[in-house]
Amino acid sequence: MTKKLVGADHFANYVNLGGLMRRGTQILLTKNRTCGEDYLTDLWIFDTETKEFRQLTESIDLGAYHWETENTVIFTAVIEEEHKALQEKQIPITGFYRLHTDTAAKEFLFAVHKNVADFVRISDNRYFLLSSDNLHDEEYLEMAGGDYEKYAALKKEEEDYFVAEEVPYWTNSAGYCDGKRGRVFAYSAGQLTQITPDDLSVMAITAYEDVYAAWYGVKSGGVQNTCGKLYLMDLEKNEVKSLDETETYVYTYLDAVSEKELLVCRSDRKLHGEYQDECIDLINLENGNVLRKNEKGDYHIYDNVVCDMSYLSTWLNKPTRVEGGTYFIGLDKESSRVFYWADEALLPEAVTTEGGKVIDYEIVGETLYLIAMRGLGGTEFYVRPLAGGDEVRLTSENTHLEEEYQYSQVERLNFINTNGVEIQGWYIKPVNFEEGKKYPAILFIHGGPQCAFGEIFNHDMQLAAARGFGVLFCNPTGSEGRGGDFADIRMKYGTIDYDDLVGFTRHAVQELSWIDEKNLGVTGGSYGGIMTNWIIGHTDMFKAAVSDRGVCNNISDFGLSDIGVSFGPDTFETTPWGDIQFLWDTSPLKYAKNIKTPTLFIHGMEDYRCPYDSALQMHTALTYFGTPSKAIIFKGENHELCRSGQPKHRVRRLEETMKWFEEHFDR
Repeated sequence: MTKKLVGADHFANYVNLGGLMRRGTQILLTKNRTCGEDYLTDLWIFDTETKEFRQLTESIDLGAYHWETENTVIFTAVIEEEHKALQEKQIPITGFYRLHTDTAAKEFLFAVHKNVADFVRISDNRYFLLSSDNLHDEEYLEMAGGDYEKYAALKKEEEDYFVAEEVPYWTNSAGYCDGKRGRVFAYSAGQLTQITPDDLSVMAITAYEDVYAAWYGVKSGGVQNTCGKLYLMDLEKNEVKSLDETETYVYTYLDAVSEKELLVCRSDRKLHGEYQDECIDLINLENGNVLRKNEKGDYHIYDNVVCDMSYLSTWLNKPTRVEGGTYFIGLDKESSRVFYWADEALLPEAVTTEGGKVIDYEIVGETLYLIAMRGLGGTEFYVRPLAGGDEVRLTSENTHLEEEYQYSQVERLNFINTNGVEIQGWYIKPVNFEEGKKYPAILFIHGGPQCAFGEIFNHDMQLAAARGFGVLFCNPTGSEGRGGDFADIRMKYGTIDYDDLVGFTRHAVQELSWIDEKNLGVTGGSYGGIMTNWIIGHTDMFKAAVSDRGVCNNISDFGLSDIGVSFGPDTFETTPWGDIQFLWDTSPLKYAKNIKTPTLFIHGMEDYRCPYDSALQMHTALTYFGTPSKAIIFKGENHELCRSGQPKHRVRRLEETMKWFEEHFDR
């Protein structure tokens, strides 16, 4: 059988697994697939005793879900027709349902006029809800006298106006967010009671039975903090107290381990700044003592192996406490793994040894169940003994694709940088490669920079290989997986990382005789887009470039990006009212007059992480100076364009990228 070439729509062939949640010997999981111009997520269950998978939901826009009993799950969704009608009018509504895992039958429990992001069930009729609210919407509801139909009319009138009183005024994931808060409500017997104040935005919530609830949040109004506090509520006394005296930590995770222990991930930013890798802290709620792991910030407590196939970023932060230690997903050079950190140990041990990308995991007894990408395969469900042994694949969701399509293998090509440090690098030959022929090659640059490339399937790279291009990629200084010091390039953007990227490309040209050095391309997204903008302003070695969702102006970015007021001062140690010359000197836009490389700029119109003004600024500058340029802005898309954008937009993005290189390379 002749294998097919990878096309720009190849991502639509994949099923993406995730969302593991254990209760006893059963594990919930989600299956996400592309369906036309939409994505559908279904809930499934796996029985670790019978080794059987069963589907629980179909084509439901699933929200949060949590186990209730051994045989029931509570989940949120908008299913009822009357609720859908309210949602279409932008009237907040969330339905709560009970799902019976033995029969897949569901029953409606109640609904609240809230956009519920998460919840914890305390008892049969008592819940704590984390609601995503907008204080301005409550003003409209008050003006409407509590009538939601009048509220909807008032809100529609306001659609023509964008009002900003706070910073950030928009966020990449939530859009316009002025006045937006995460607030905790207690639900009991049909009544909602607000627990947290309006000037606190809560990010996550947990609870231990009917003993306590806990959450962390940041002060909001004016300029929102990134550091926050951890709060504990005694559910018997209904008393709330803060466990922090000051706003010292950036919190990213919490879990109620027991009646006396709370597990959190948090960073004090003292070693590596705003994006320092978090400590894993086990807090004793009786005496306040803390058992801390990852104190030096050397382990990235996420799966940050770059992939444009898994739906959304799936950068899961999920420490799991067991007696005597903690499991977590961490980055180890080019692979994410499950680690175990014993309480008495100085360093953790890797439980999984296979290369690739671990997306999620659960532990049942002495067995580890995980979702991972191995080799060039898609997400699959695996099992292995915790004590060691072979990893066994239990699903075949995507295995047929390797049999049907021509994939080009990932081959390693490390090099030594100017500081004598070995930098991980790889290449992919064009499909149908012939010895003795010369091929154009494209350098791909990952985002972050707190991410890492690995030896897994990336759609854009395999598409380039299918179009007859060689592919080059590496993990330059600033990448994750090699300790906090290696990843910390604050005040160094455009220096050592630039040297690594250009040095690796030159090394590849020298070592791989099939590369046509007169036909080199460069592309990257997010931080990769920033570096693409920087590279083309400092060397003419690339024949064509595609800058994807990057930034070009560190002065304007302070006021436009949703993280500008924290990222800028942290990364560059100044603001536009401090050393503005340094901000300009480190801005790719400054060097636009030097650029001779034809460049395509790709952006999402609702990308508020790296706003699309950068694409237009660079396009304007290059056109002004006479260099071929083109900007394509995707309406309705944010910073996740390449992973969860509308399917037709994802296809168009890839087609435009390939077309740009095809038009500007000598073929």
